Amino acid sequence: MVRIKLDLPPDSTFLSEVIYEGLMFLILKTSCEFNPKEINARSDCLNRAYSSLDDERLGNIRIVMSGNDNINAKIFEKLGLSNVKSRKTYYDLINLLKEHSSSIKSKEEVNVELKAFKKDVLMDLNNKNEGIAAPQLFKVDRYTGISSLDTDYTSQQLTFYFSKEIALISLLGIYSSFIISARQQQQAYYYFLFFSPDEIMNLMNSDRILLDKFFRVKDKVAEELRNVLGRSTLNELLLIEIALNVELQRLMENENLEKVSLLLFKIAPEGQTYKIYEQIPLTIYRNPAFYRIAEKYSHNAISFCEQLGRAVSSDVILRTLSSLNTKNKHSEADNILKAIQMLYRFVVLGDPQGWFGFLRELHNSHAKLVNSSDGRERRRAENYLRLVKSISYA
Repeated sequence: MVRIKLDLPPDSTFLSEVIYEGLMFLILKTSCEFNPKEINARSDCLNRAYSSLDDERLGNIRIVMSGNDNINAKIFEKLGLSNVKSRKTYYDLINLLKEHSSSIKSKEEVNVELKAFKKDVLMDLNNKNEGIAAPQLFKVDRYTGISSLDTDYTSQQLTFYFSKEIALISLLGIYSSFIISARQQQQAYYYFLFFSPDEIMNLMNSDRILLDKFFRVKDKVAEELRNVLGRSTLNELLLIEIALNVELQRLMENENLEKVSLLLFKIAPEGQTYKIYEQIPLTIYRNPAFYRIAEKYSHNAISFCEQLGRAVSSDVILRTLSSLNTKNKHSEADNILKAIQMLYRFVVLGDPQGWFGFLRELHNSHAKLVNSSDGRERRRAENYLRLVKSISYA
């Protein structure tokens, strides 16, 4: 048996989230008894978890390591595979661990806790020489939760080391939480989706059946976000798309869940390090308050949401939004951006004025283009008018 002691409470740091994501994925894929204080698993739990990884999902993990990272060689040395070394991508690293999963062994007790020792931060270690220097992606928080005015850590540069077991759990967390790599203005961004800290505590107090239900919802949210982020990274649009997604509401009803709280991370590489650009809370409700408001504007709230969702994800709106930061910015791009922001107020915040503002900006976009000498602009004007009509008759 492997006993995993949980002395690091879940919080909103990337490190905590990725470790607990890995732990919960481990519970899903193996036979474990668990509570908020510890997990008791089979001795081959990590072996079984890595052998279960999906090749297609693995192939989507396009994250490049920092030039200073050496986990791609060190972790295999700790597994007794000194002749194995992955390329400096997380896809290749996790894929090779899957290929060599039969060689993955775990010690009997793993301690999920952080200890500061001189100029080092250690997890599940007594000596840094026993462990692996954590790659830069796992140090993106810059030791949030360790620094304080009572310590010298605010002015020190610390090095983080963890055991091979914590490294393997964390890499499972990367596999389970990663959504997509997206480029914006020549900058790469990596998106990860986790349960909120409060939700993690609730799940660790539950059972494997409930955990499985929550993961099904989270995976569906990740799928929908992947579809949106492939076309636009506008936050308001992301939240609107999720709020209007009827399939998600049906899944929540099928699983008999009232709400699922999630946390979306947007991370970008910067030189030899990474930086967290945004943390976006997402809450999926079985019966969102927006439905009650939608009933005032339509005889069928679900049909209205479906039609509005199709309008928001239409090519004319997405292409216009994608032109905002380009040399060929559409002349009505600012109107469409404002329309989405107004719709956000309506759908996410429940402000009815947002609905009228959304329709007004679509009409303004139509009026701006309808008499244009450019045939492409006139076609866009027709599309905006068509969207208004389709929503009006939903």
